[in-house]
Amino acid sequence: MGSYTSADAQRLSASGPTTSPWDNLPAFTTLTSDEERERKAETQRPGTFAVVATPDSFSSLPEYASAMLAGGRRPSVQSTQGSVSSPTSSSGWQSTRPDPNTVVLERFEDGAPLTTTSYSVSVPPQRSDVHIPDAMRYLSIRTSPQVASLPNTTATYTRIPSSDDHLTAHFRQNIVRRLIQPQVPGQSQHRLVPGSTRDVFELEAARFRPLHHAVCALSALNLSYSGRVSLEEALQHYQDALSVASSPSTADGMLSDGAFLTHFLLFVNDICVPMDADHGGDVMWAQHLNHLRYIAVQRHNRLGREPYGYILWSICELDMYACLLGSGSCDFARTIIENDMLPSLEAQIPATATTSPCLQSEVRIFPMIQRLNEGVVLNAIKVAQHAQQYRTTSHHPSPGATARLQASVSRLQSDLLTHWSQAYPAAYLGPESPQAGFNLPPRVRYVFEHAYLLHQATLIYSRTSMFAAQRSIPVANQGDVHADTERRCIGILTLASSYMEAEPFMELRHAVFPVLMAGIATTQPDAKIQAMNIIKAMESPARGGIGQNTVRTRQLLAAVCEEQRRVVGAGGKIEQVDWLALARERGLSVVNCGL
Repeated sequence: MGSYTSADAQRLSASGPTTSPWDNLPAFTTLTSDEERERKAETQRPGTFAVVATPDSFSSLPEYASAMLAGGRRPSVQSTQGSVSSPTSSSGWQSTRPDPNTVVLERFEDGAPLTTTSYSVSVPPQRSDVHIPDAMRYLSIRTSPQVASLPNTTATYTRIPSSDDHLTAHFRQNIVRRLIQPQVPGQSQHRLVPGSTRDVFELEAARFRPLHHAVCALSALNLSYSGRVSLEEALQHYQDALSVASSPSTADGMLSDGAFLTHFLLFVNDICVPMDADHGGDVMWAQHLNHLRYIAVQRHNRLGREPYGYILWSICELDMYACLLGSGSCDFARTIIENDMLPSLEAQIPATATTSPCLQSEVRIFPMIQRLNEGVVLNAIKVAQHAQQYRTTSHHPSPGATARLQASVSRLQSDLLTHWSQAYPAAYLGPESPQAGFNLPPRVRYVFEHAYLLHQATLIYSRTSMFAAQRSIPVANQGDVHADTERRCIGILTLASSYMEAEPFMELRHAVFPVLMAGIATTQPDAKIQAMNIIKAMESPARGGIGQNTVRTRQLLAAVCEEQRRVVGAGGKIEQVDWLALARERGLSVVNCGL
């Protein structure tokens, strides 16, 4: 439900009724256009009149209809509430209500004809193994041309009080630091600083309404898990981010900073809402990711570089984790790499307040750590892509095919070890260990430990999870490989355990997947219990993610460990348990562990 009030109406209300404009319009329920309703609202106190638009109201709009696939529509706020008994329209909703100041629209009239803009996109075709309906591929976020911002443009930020202020404040204080890493030390969490990286979402949302709703949706989703906001409010903002009054007439509107950031937040939102495939959950996050892929390429063609390189890098990482967890195919990351769109090292981290990407204390070591981290992430993407390919084409490989798989995996493992040994700055950090980064500046330490944990986890994954029954196949020097894997599991758990007493700057979402892999791979019962305890500690509101992925990750690890215990009790080995297959069978699949 939206209240037709404007800034002028709020000022009129504050100054008293004597300043109200003359009302020469008929009753509110008889008005037929938004313009007339807005004029009527300006003559009354804010909140007097209301227009309710239901999901069915938008069913005739192409871009909304595309999201309402059979069995895949998200529940709406109104559909969860009872209606007042009164005559209804053919769609089941009331055409009028007892309150004369409330109108329910049976059909939403689009303010402008839908304009179709075609682009020549140099993007590899969507992989056939990840099915996204054609109608979903072209769902777009729409806004009025006059409020769509062009990339890299500047605008004056005007603070306007809003009923959503508690959501935007929560977003600034609790959500952004989980999305944008590493954070710049000392950056305010409680006030807007125009031009700062931290507040780019709110500053852009001030001029791009769908982004405002995406900010509120993600914030409300997080607050709903603690009972501070209703889930219906989060769903309503989500819908509002997809459904606005008019469509862009130029490519600039579709490729604006606002559209890019909105799709990013909606992508994150869908990752954070565990939904069964029957309810469209997996379709929606993949849809937003695929749309981000097209937007990213077009923005690259238009600008030559992505102004928000650190967000592009974050999307690549999220795509990588989804693929490692068996829920994606790394198509976004593949597109970025193949089209030479990877952000430069300095663009992969949020900007500081100075002209230099590095603080003075970071200058000597940060570029080396970033090169280490970039190589680790790119190698993890390779491992994820190969694992996805192996699992979709080799359910029961022949002995010859198995030998080829083992040879391919061996090359990947060699690449992982070679990059780490060549890029690891031993002269600055000393020998490799979980404590090697403890004396680094905060941002540098975050990136190093992200690289350390991901490197260990990726190597463990390459030895255990590339294809079904991989661990049951003998390999050369099997005893040494087993001992090395255990050492890496303990390294992950040792570093992750230190986070339990860490300062607030040390965000934890990057540690959850490595801890999951350590808990799955280790043969030591005490280490498995330690892994579950670490993940449970990361579920707390202060340390946890935006949604409940960390809770589901612990549930998955508990299910895997229990199955391993059962198999060993029956005379088998833990290597016989395929954790990805078990996740699918038990309905415990996750797209991301820490968000």
